[in-house]
Amino acid sequence: MQNIILLFASLFLAFQLASMSSASAATPLTLSAALQQAHVGTPQTQRADSMAAEAVWKTRETYSAFLPSLSAQATYLTDKKYLFTDIALSPGATPVSIPGIVPTSQGVITAQYLLFDGFASTHRLWASQSFEKAADKEAEWSHFQTTRQIELRFYQALAAKYLREVSEQNLKVLEDHLRDASLLKKAGVSTNYDVLRVEVQVSEARSEVLNANDTIAVAASRLAEVLGQEESPEVQGQLPVLEPQLVSRVDLSSAESRPDLQAQAFKTQGFLDSDSSAGRYWVPKLSLFGMYQYYNNRNDKFDDWTNYREAYQVGLNLTWNIFDGMTSLAKSHEAIEERVQAEKTLRIAQLKGRQDLDLWKRKFIYFCGVYKSRQGDIDKAKESVRLAREGRRVGARTTTDLLDAEAELYRAEAGAVNAQVGAIEALVNLELATGQTLYKFN
Repeated sequence: MQNIILLFASLFLAFQLASMSSASAATPLTLSAALQQAHVGTPQTQRADSMAAEAVWKTRETYSAFLPSLSAQATYLTDKKYLFTDIALSPGATPVSIPGIVPTSQGVITAQYLLFDGFASTHRLWASQSFEKAADKEAEWSHFQTTRQIELRFYQALAAKYLREVSEQNLKVLEDHLRDASLLKKAGVSTNYDVLRVEVQVSEARSEVLNANDTIAVAASRLAEVLGQEESPEVQGQLPVLEPQLVSRVDLSSAESRPDLQAQAFKTQGFLDSDSSAGRYWVPKLSLFGMYQYYNNRNDKFDDWTNYREAYQVGLNLTWNIFDGMTSLAKSHEAIEERVQAEKTLRIAQLKGRQDLDLWKRKFIYFCGVYKSRQGDIDKAKESVRLAREGRRVGARTTTDLLDAEAELYRAEAGAVNAQVGAIEALVNLELATGQTLYKFN
């Protein structure tokens, strides 16, 4: 009996968990929830953060030129055969073979410190610090860009949902007209022309509904891609109404604060320092070194500590790279070309930013004007539909007049939604062109 109770309890718990997971999966996604997920982290932002962390460790790597290096080595020979040197102790005497004694076991500690390398290490450090700042700015830009992409994809998915509702409403109205036209034809009031005309419009409306469903699926999948999800979410919210005054204060100087342009400027400085570092290959390097040896060359025992001896060496080491097959020369010129490429990339980004700012500012003002005009068209189209229905009721208007009025209403409503999405897209791209938040989406 107890086993049966446990079985039913397990089944009930599994059912509750399944229902909770299905309910959570069916919960519509709001913009605030999407932005919260972006704050937690998306694949794009996580990659940028990882690249910033990598740049930090590359900077730590350059510290090695300013710190002493210390290494230890232990050796124990399991078998050996000595080298012999023949020496004649007197003229005409038989040479005597003297073996070269090699320690069977020894431990060596070596320390080295770079004193001077023509400041190549200093410039290498400055370059890595510039690259680290560039990586931080790129991570900041990635977070900003991802947030704007999520906002744009969210509203595109939401607009597709609204357009589907409008197209479904238009289809329903046309299907009602088709039924009325068919009944009126049977009664002899309307002609076959009226029925065929409505059938064509119904077919087009059904195609619009199918296209709206495809648009919703594509927009939702793009939103899921930005969020780093595998399943396409169902969005919920309202399209914002934007005003042209939002971009009244935006000018060319606004684009100077873009983190990606600042990152490119840091990269340019970093490649300049890399060029300076690589160009000092001809400078001799001066190092201080010391070596301590603890060895046993008296017997083959590694644990006979009484027979171990000590030796050490301390001195200066001067290294001058006279010729290395033009490897250093090639690396120096590589650094020069990388600096030139970084400078030109920055210039291209600055020019494109100016063009984008002017383009999207104009488009934003245009779509705001179109939306305002479409709102007026919707009111006029609704009044036109009302008058056409009243006129058809009293016999002053025909079904064709009513269909034309309803088609105008459908086009005005769809145009208003498209204008809202166009304004949002222009505003997001304008924010990406300036690197500033111009509007806080709720």
